Amino acid sequence: MKLATQGGRWSVVRALLAGASLLALPTLARAQDAVAIGNDRGEDVVVTARRRAENIQDVPISVQAISGETLQRKGTIDLQSLIDQTPGLNSTGGNPRNFSITIRGIGYAPTAADGLDNAIGVYFDGVYQARPGQVLQDLVDVQSFEVLRGPQGTLFGRNAAAGALNITFNKPSFTSSQTFEASYGRYNFAQGKAIVTGPITENIAFRTAAFATYADGWISTPLRPAFARAARDKGIYAPTATTEDTTAGTWRWGVRQQFLLEADDLSVNLSGDVNVERDSSSGFSSGGGVAEVFGPGNWGINTTAAQQARVTTALRALGQIENFGGVRNWTPTVDPRSTVTNNYNQTRTTNAGVSLTADYDFGGVTLTSITAWRHWSFDPPQDSDSTPIDIYQNMAISKSNQFSHEVRFASDKSGPIEWQVGGFLYYSKLKDHYVIHQFGADVIPWYNAYNTLASAAFTPIPLSLRQQLTGAQIIENTTVENRNAAIYGQATWHISDALDLTGGLRYTYDRKNGSSPVDTSQLPTALPAGITNAQLNAFYNAIDAVQRNPGLVYRVPGYPTSVATSGYPVDISTSDDNLSGTASLSYKITPNLTTYVTYATGFQAGGLDLNNRSLSPNAPPVQPTTTSNIEAGVKGSLFNRWVTFAIAAYEEKLEGFQTSISFILPDGTAQRGATNVGDIRARGVEWSLAARIGSGIRLTFDGNYNDAVYTRAPSLPAPAELSYNGIANIDAEGQRAPYAPKWALSLTPSWDARISDNAEFYSYAQYSFTSGYGTGVTQSIYTQVPSQHNLNLRAGVRLENDRYDVSLYANNATNERNIISLALLAAPAGAGVTAYLGRTVNYNQPARYGLTVRARY
Repeated sequence: MKLATQGGRWSVVRALLAGASLLALPTLARAQDAVAIGNDRGEDVVVTARRRAENIQDVPISVQAISGETLQRKGTIDLQSLIDQTPGLNSTGGNPRNFSITIRGIGYAPTAADGLDNAIGVYFDGVYQARPGQVLQDLVDVQSFEVLRGPQGTLFGRNAAAGALNITFNKPSFTSSQTFEASYGRYNFAQGKAIVTGPITENIAFRTAAFATYADGWISTPLRPAFARAARDKGIYAPTATTEDTTAGTWRWGVRQQFLLEADDLSVNLSGDVNVERDSSSGFSSGGGVAEVFGPGNWGINTTAAQQARVTTALRALGQIENFGGVRNWTPTVDPRSTVTNNYNQTRTTNAGVSLTADYDFGGVTLTSITAWRHWSFDPPQDSDSTPIDIYQNMAISKSNQFSHEVRFASDKSGPIEWQVGGFLYYSKLKDHYVIHQFGADVIPWYNAYNTLASAAFTPIPLSLRQQLTGAQIIENTTVENRNAAIYGQATWHISDALDLTGGLRYTYDRKNGSSPVDTSQLPTALPAGITNAQLNAFYNAIDAVQRNPGLVYRVPGYPTSVATSGYPVDISTSDDNLSGTASLSYKITPNLTTYVTYATGFQAGGLDLNNRSLSPNAPPVQPTTTSNIEAGVKGSLFNRWVTFAIAAYEEKLEGFQTSISFILPDGTAQRGATNVGDIRARGVEWSLAARIGSGIRLTFDGNYNDAVYTRAPSLPAPAELSYNGIANIDAEGQRAPYAPKWALSLTPSWDARISDNAEFYSYAQYSFTSGYGTGVTQSIYTQVPSQHNLNLRAGVRLENDRYDVSLYANNATNERNIISLALLAAPAGAGVTAYLGRTVNYNQPARYGLTVRARY
């Protein structure tokens, strides 16, 4: 459209903004009917979504903010609790290393692949967190939690292609105060918090926040003690045996220490924290088990005759493994309330760091500098055969160190133009000691049992090899280095008192290099007595234990002696650059009613897939992902701020979706690993509504309707019901994207009532609903999470002007068994270690009720 005149230009602006304002009309009408007019004034919600403190209603993007006080009163302790309160936010993965975050159904990534990033940026006090799993910690002493939806390509930039989580912690105060809190509940859940702040000198203040959380396990593991006893009685060495009869317990603790210097125009905050997790909760206080086993009489999946024969043989072998020298037999009859693993299944995670934030006011311009180091380590045992039989394990002991420095200049608000310019430098080094195969005490009995039952011509492996193999590991020592640099600028022109124009750009350069050498030194170095090299080679291949680097020879019995043509890559790199940006118009229809239109683009760097052994040396690196989002919305307040609301309509597009699949390279080579599989479009409406109805009654209602589908996906793996019937790949255009429920709702009514001069009663109910969604790359009836809902309740009394607080709570009050993650187990191939068809599930906590006491001084 040609804008020939000033009048024409303004007519286009008015048309865009008027169209956006129509989005608010249904909400306005409902609010006016439901809310009584009163004299109380609502409080402004301040966010830092644009790297400066602003009223949320002045920010022309879709953002949901929850104050730290609200989180505290609701007893919110972890990310899963927050997901229930923030529609459109979802998570994937059963442990911190595999963890991924999605917003609007976009962001899912194979984060276990060490050389790849996530499309959702996570920031603590302005510091980027390299691994999404770093957000899996108890959220204590939080000032605000913000979900920024859509690309944040200008100011946040670092892998915030589809949104960001912006978490801010409370800062030291020059007014002394102490807060102590203790909670106790079902399953011996116990949590203690202590927060102390105050001055050290006239110019220096401190703040110390410490916590500890403990709970007993709640998922039964009846097969683990029996396995441990059987191994002991038979004198069989089983390094993973444990007598623990439950899992999903919790033990976490942490400390955050801050020092604040205020000297005239200079403010310096030095912050250090450490968070330690030693439990089996995967950061969610959740656990898992085999929810369903498929087999004779319950195939579930439309398997072929050959696959049914393999599974039937595998089930027979599990029931006869003692006859072949195994620890004990197992007949797969699984209670979905229990888990069948035989190991101790405890994650050991540490998340720590130090940051120095300095602000200097030059008068009209403020300089901000943030320098940070963060460390994250993760050590999880994993019973990869998914049985109580000790066939094999793997684990990824990850250690990540990152360094970042950001400096920016920002103008004050005195002139017609506000601006920010800055630069960002980032370096990280991830070392992954990946045990890609640890042999178990039952691996030889399992191999012999399965193949004896499957083939009369099979020659068993002598059981004497067990002593040499049990506990031996094949190791992949992955190293990934990532360097990132960016410059950015953003400005807002206050064209008039009512109209603002914002624009910004960010240039980003990203480089990664990595290597994954394989170490087989723990394997037998000489041919064991009674075993031919051909036998041992067949054994290693059958149990998927041949792991090599391309171009290298491994002179280990049982390994091919020729040069490997495929395997874990050694010394590869990739680099990308990008220019992303944003532009928005916002218009104040009234001082309390703002409408806006925003367009933004984002960038997720390409990467390396270093954790898939079937990679071809000719495989290209994973290409970058780009996003774009157009959004129109209205934010405002009504009736003297008795009602506040925000509503936005959006269309967000992602090109170059990164995920892990099996596929074929252009040269015809079969490939398994991460690649760009297509494009996704998310389209929908999201809203937030808060109303004070009177007599101490309040209501918040947040929601998201999201239609996220593939717009291009020419060759994705077929879902199980097709792949087991011989169809390898499908064109998934038009299918729903993974982890993208159509509806997500959160409703919280609350009631406060003064019962005496020194006492106030309060209560709330937190209800959330999510419609069904798929967890697979393609939609399958076997990886569908059904519609779910959750209800949390709390009621208490605040005494002496909130000095003391005593409350009762019930989380998951209706005892729903909601699914957090779901994965499908494949049929065994040869003597593969997965011995049956089935599904593994991570569930939420069962109903937990208890008491919280808080005191402030």
